[in-house]
Order: sequence, then structure tokens, then C-alpha cells
Amino acid sequence: MTRPAYAHELVASGTMPFSSAMIEGGVVGVVAKNIFEVSNLGFAAIYAAPMFANVTSLMWARASRGHRKTPFVVTLMAMLLVLVASVALLPTTGWGATALVGIVVSTRVLMAGMIAVRSTIWRQNYPRSARAQVTSRFVLVASVILAVWPAVVGPILDHNPVWFRYLYPATALLGSVGAMSFFRIRVRGERALLKHEREPHHDDAPRQPSGRPHNAVSVLRHDRFFRGYMFWQFLAGAANMTGSTAFALYVVNTLKDMPMENMQGMLINATLPLGLAVLSMPWWAHRMDALHIARYRILHGLTWIINQSINFVAATVGWLPLMYFAGTTHGLVRGGGILAWQLGHNDFADKRLVPLYMGIHQTLTGVRGAFAPFLGTLLLAGWEPFSLFGKEFRGWNGIGPNVFLITAGLSVVAWCGFVHLSIQMKKAGRDAAEDAG
Repeated sequence: MTRPAYAHELVASGTMPFSSAMIEGGVVGVVAKNIFEVSNLGFAAIYAAPMFANVTSLMWARASRGHRKTPFVVTLMAMLLVLVASVALLPTTGWGATALVGIVVSTRVLMAGMIAVRSTIWRQNYPRSARAQVTSRFVLVASVILAVWPAVVGPILDHNPVWFRYLYPATALLGSVGAMSFFRIRVRGERALLKHEREPHHDDAPRQPSGRPHNAVSVLRHDRFFRGYMFWQFLAGAANMTGSTAFALYVVNTLKDMPMENMQGMLINATLPLGLAVLSMPWWAHRMDALHIARYRILHGLTWIINQSINFVAATVGWLPLMYFAGTTHGLVRGGGILAWQLGHNDFADKRLVPLYMGIHQTLTGVRGAFAPFLGTLLLAGWEPFSLFGKEFRGWNGIGPNVFLITAGLSVVAWCGFVHLSIQMKKAGRDAAEDAG
């Protein structure tokens, strides 16, 4: 069952990402700014969408309980493809900008559901000893497409911006091939899994000390190591979201009205980060298979510190080659983070609680995503004067590149937190690189 599942998911990984690429911040953010002329807050909402959409993950975990996982994911895929195709119908003026932001947010909500349920499929179908390496191949294929496709889209839109009306439905049509392939995946042990989900009070279900079934609050209360991991991950993730959104806006605004503005913006904000993620991912996958996630984050946390520091230098100097270099270091962050984000909770979670642990992780990601990208935009560029309830408020120019000093400092604090957590887990004998439970 594992080999056919691998083959079908590989096909999906080679076709669906063409649609996903069209709603990636590095692509749709440039389209939104240069074609739809969205505001800075609209731009921040586009970059925040994949993060704060994760607050719906616990909802998706509950919605999928007792339902076959593959059809559930495919239904979400189909809805996503319809939304992607609908971008072609939007006007580029008036309400079109608002509708574009709404579509991006909606697609990200659907993708949050796909990620939450797919994590269960991966846990069931692939063993811990090779899970990161196996799933990294799916992510690798998808990341290659996500990296290369913007380099194709950018010049096309520089030649004729109206061609976005053909690109969006064309990629949605291609994505439907992947959805049909994914539908053929069977899940190992699904019958027993669904029985447990439909009978959560079964005698072998993990319970709180009080005897009640676990929920998000009880997991964070009783699993102190996972609680610590989530705390430091929250801080590091908030710093990364704040800095990456601010830098993306800085790049788009700096390149405005320059030759090949669409292509260069997509290269720095999408192609380079995802390209380096692809190149570094196999190395990261080997490290993740060998290390507990808490120790892995010590190594990975160094890339957060380096990237935010280079963002500061690039934005202060304003030299274009440094902006490209910042995009490459962001790729190291993404390469190490993609797999860790989707698989790391397995080192803490009993297999019967995987959706709950993943839901907690996604929800906290959504919480920081609800404020961090907007904070980065406001700290970088400030705001225009406005009135509210009859009171006038003065404008503010922001702190400019100094925002990256703040995010670099927070990344250092988070790194120290992961070091401390790893030491605690080693003393407790909980630092083995294996599935919990």
C-alpha cells in the first residue's frame, strides 16, 4: 500500500503546485501590488494568509474525524482549484483588489485543512525512520515548481499584465490532474484509525490524569516539553513572519517602476527562497531523521538569525545584489522549516493524538500570523494620517530597516530557548529521534 500511495502522491506533488504557486505571497503579492494596486495592509494580509489561516486547523481536525482522509483532502483540493481559476474574472480596479485578498485568504484556509489531514496520512503510510526523507521528495518536487514557475510568470506579466487571466485558470486545470491522482491513495490502518476517531472513549485512547479524553488545553497543560517547544516556536515564528513580510514589501516598493519589476520581485521573494529550499531540503531531511525536533531547531534556528541580520544590512544599504542574497538565505530558513513544521510534532504526539498536536501547532501558527505580518508592515512603512470615530490621527513613517534588528534579536532569544529545552529533554531521556507513544 505504501508504494502506490507514494506514486500517486508524487503525481499530485508535480501538478497541484502550479496552482499553489499562483497564490504564493511572492507571486500574488507582486500581482496584487503591480496590477491590482492593493494597499500595504492588503499586501500584509496576503502574506499573513497562510499563517493566520492555520487558526482553522482544529476545526479541520474535528471536521475530518471519522471520515476517510483521502476523499476529504481531495474535496478541499477541488474547492481550492475553483477559487484559483476565479482570479481570472476579477476586475483590476475597484472591488477587484479586495476580492483578490479574499480569494487568497480562502485558498489558504483550504490549504490549512489539507495540511492538517495530510499529516495523518503521512504518519500512517510512512515509517518514522524514513518519513522525512520520503515526504521531502513530495515537498522537493512541489518546491521546484514553486521556485521555477514564478520565474516564468514574471516575464509573461511584464510583457502583458492582462495575461494573468489565462495563467490562473490554466494552472487550476493542471492541478485537477493531481487531485484525481491523490484520490487513489489508500491509507494504511485507516479502518482502525476511523474506529478510534468515531469512538474516542475507547479503552486504549490516551487520557488525561482525570480520565477524560485529551483536548488542546490538556495537551499543553500536561505535556511540558511540547508546551516549551510551542512557546519558543511561537517566538521564533513571529520574528520570522514579521521580518519576511517587511522585507518582501521593502523589495516590491524599491523595485516599483524599475525595468522588469514583476520578474525581479518574484525572483527575490519567491524563486530564490524556494530554489534554495529545494537545494537544502535533502540535507535538512537527513538531519531531521537523525535528531529530535528540539535539537533540530537549534541547528535550524541559526538560519533565522542569519537571515534577519542580512535583511537589515540589505535594507539599510539598499543595494540590489544584497537583496538577492537575502532571498537566498531566506531559502535556507524555508528548506529547514517546511518539513519540521509538518512533521516535528510527531516526536511528541501519540499516534492517536497526531491530528490534535498538529492542530495545536497550526492554530498557534495562525495566532502569530494574525498579527506578525501586519506588525512588520507597520514597523517598516508606518501609516498615513487617518480619522476614526471623528478623531484625527497623525501619520507615522515607521522605523524602516531597524525592524530587522528587532526580528534578529527575537530569533536569538528563541534559539537560546531551544538550547535550554533540548538540555531539559536530554536529562529526562526524551531526546530520542522517534515517534512518541
